[in-house]
Amino acid sequence: MKTAFIVRETRGHWIRDFAQAVRDAGLRPELVTEPLDDAERAELASVVEGFVVVDDVRDAPAVADALRDRAPAAVLTGAEGIIASTARVAELLSVARCSADALTLAHDKFAVRQALAEAGLPGPPAALFAGAGDAARIAEEVGLPAIVKPVNGAASTLVRTVSTVEELAAAYDLLATRLPENADARYHRPLPNGLDPRRVFLVEGLLRGPEYAVDVLVRDGMAETVTVVGKPLIDERKFELGMVVPPFGLTEDRAAAIRSAASAAVLALGLDQTCAHVEVIDDADRGPVVVEVNAGRPAGGAQPALLKLATGIDVTAEAVSLALGTPPPARGTGLPVPVGYLIVYAEGSGRLVRVEGTAEVTDLPEVLEVVTIVSPGQVLTDDQEIYAVNVLVAGFADADDLAALHAEATKLVRFELENA
Repeated sequence: MKTAFIVRETRGHWIRDFAQAVRDAGLRPELVTEPLDDAERAELASVVEGFVVVDDVRDAPAVADALRDRAPAAVLTGAEGIIASTARVAELLSVARCSADALTLAHDKFAVRQALAEAGLPGPPAALFAGAGDAARIAEEVGLPAIVKPVNGAASTLVRTVSTVEELAAAYDLLATRLPENADARYHRPLPNGLDPRRVFLVEGLLRGPEYAVDVLVRDGMAETVTVVGKPLIDERKFELGMVVPPFGLTEDRAAAIRSAASAAVLALGLDQTCAHVEVIDDADRGPVVVEVNAGRPAGGAQPALLKLATGIDVTAEAVSLALGTPPPARGTGLPVPVGYLIVYAEGSGRLVRVEGTAEVTDLPEVLEVVTIVSPGQVLTDDQEIYAVNVLVAGFADADDLAALHAEATKLVRFELENA
């Protein structure tokens, strides 16, 4: 039996789903990982059928050398921070499906903004921000209010909205202080263009309009959108609290425009034989504007479960089939009623000891399923979105109903944290 190697950087519930999809495609899943402690190895031994231990999963030549004699059929990952380097491994082993250069570009938000503009797609004014002393110039160039974010960030890490030059300068100082402390390895390596993501940030003009998410599957140069997901509940940190399919009040023509924008962006970045999770704001002036392209992976958290409930399409299995080059998986049908997805975050930062209250959430009449993503020992931080507890729901009427369900679930779930 041929082997597909799944590369992991840190803990992730997605590993189990990827391994099962690999098995369903008729291949043997093995895990490429940095050194594991005994508890992690024991936990993962029931998920995969072997381990390849390397010093650094981001070192593409070293990972390729470790796998070369094992004749891999594919090398893939669902870990955001190593998608491009894993694609480079696949290229070195001649099993690549999507260009590593395209995936590398897609994980540089400023490069994405430039590429989409060159393709004639709408976008907000954007600029790189290299020092608090540049705040006045950046404000003049981009306009205020604006969004400040890491150039290669994910999960809304340290995203800040600013309305004045003083707030813009303060946001620079905050990111320059906090990002070097972030445990995510992506922030501690220069981007391919030499830019230091801990010192240079992205500023974009603020868009005004409802926000949506679209997963896009790209096979043989053709982009297929799975569905449009509405985001009616977003907090002041830009964290997603609740999503819904179909979106409240979205007309068919607006949905088609949003799907078209997501597909055009993915193709403009040169992505093929892969998937992308795309976020779109339907701006009052510009129309649908792509604000994020999370290339090489499906939606995060338990969103794949939401999409499967709503459409019958298993986006994880689709993503794995694209990476393997196997036929698309069979598809089912979605539920005939709106489906919602609620996210409960831990308050504060620290090492997780336990999560309590999920059984009480499961007992709520609207709840279909509760999925806990985090596990004891994991360090949680309110600098970024960590989808700790995910609640799939149905039987709600509108956005107010969904918000009330989120408030009820949040009251029931309890996180015990200790100092990291």
